[in-house]
Amino acid sequence: MYIILTSKLGEYDARPGQGVAPVESYEYFFYGRKKADFTIAEVSGDQGRVSIVETGEDGKTNSVPLKFFERFDSVEAARAELEQLVTFGSIEARLEKAPLH
Repeated sequence: MYIILTSKLGEYDARPGQGVAPVESYEYFFYGRKKADFTIAEVSGDQGRVSIVETGEDGKTNSVPLKFFERFDSVEAARAELEQLVTFGSIEARLEKAPLH
């Protein structure tokens, strides 16, 4: 199974925990400006968690169970979901593949 992690620039970072392994990463651009990073991650088991870390000095960390993430049967299905997220009418949005962190 696979999930999509979203990190929004200047707001929060999603960090995979135990049982969650990044497979692919993408940068999301909206009208030429980078707005977010998406990571497709493979999930092993049901007990893993993802840390959501707020940006900034006093940023808080939340540990989120995997049950709150939509799951996909394949990397291809997760990619298709990302494409659907960034395709809407005539807006200028695109994904660019990025190196894994």
